[in-house]
Amino acid sequence: MNLNKRQKIIITTILLTLGLLSTQLVDFNLRFRFIAGLGVVAYFLSLWALWEGLNKTKAIILMILPTFFTVAVASFYFLLPVRWLTRLPVALSFGLTFYLLLLSQNVFNVASIRTIPLYRAASTAAFLFTLLSAFFIYNVVYAFNLLFFWNGLLVALISFPLILQVLWSIEMGEKITASILVQAAILSLVIGELALAFSFWPMVTTIWSLSLSSAMYVLLGLTTNVLRGRVNSRVVWEYLGIGVVVLIISFFTTSWTG
Repeated sequence: MNLNKRQKIIITTILLTLGLLSTQLVDFNLRFRFIAGLGVVAYFLSLWALWEGLNKTKAIILMILPTFFTVAVASFYFLLPVRWLTRLPVALSFGLTFYLLLLSQNVFNVASIRTIPLYRAASTAAFLFTLLSAFFIYNVVYAFNLLFFWNGLLVALISFPLILQVLWSIEMGEKITASILVQAAILSLVIGELALAFSFWPMVTTIWSLSLSSAMYVLLGLTTNVLRGRVNSRVVWEYLGIGVVVLIISFFTTSWTG
């Protein structure tokens, strides 16, 4: 079949949306295997859709967000009420957002070769999808009621590839440099430590994941602005202000009396 890239992206989106809808038919005991399998399918379908122009580095980095976003939504999808009235709109929203996600990844694929005007919009979209993926997965992690050190470890491990692909998208080099790996590791460690600390805070699940994804927003936003040479006092105070607001909301929405 002689399909162009947009047609491949549409086909990939439709197949993954159908895969998400099919979770209604999966036995509860098989859900983790199904989510893992759906993540693998998302990786290879996205790789097929964006194949033209990919090198080894981009074949890894550009597939992180589509894979994690699919796993994040699928994991959260199992927590929804088992009725089509709730799950069908979520699946349709996933299809639309995943289509936009692949378009933004395709912009990075092309922008690494030549300058195109859509790069800034793609960067903003990818940053938003990264935060959404983190929020959904953090939500699922906290829902398991694990011990505090497991929360910290899992959040750090989940955060690392998400942060890595954002940092790489700034310069889009042929290889992943040691500095990018170190920066991603440090930011992931900080977020993991926050997850560990917040595990002792009697937050509800949504506020816990919101606090961590907001921390990622602040840390990653400041880091990317520094790397792009756009940081100034106004930018710093804007990010810190959002972090403080979320912290205040978390404090007042927490039931300290149990």
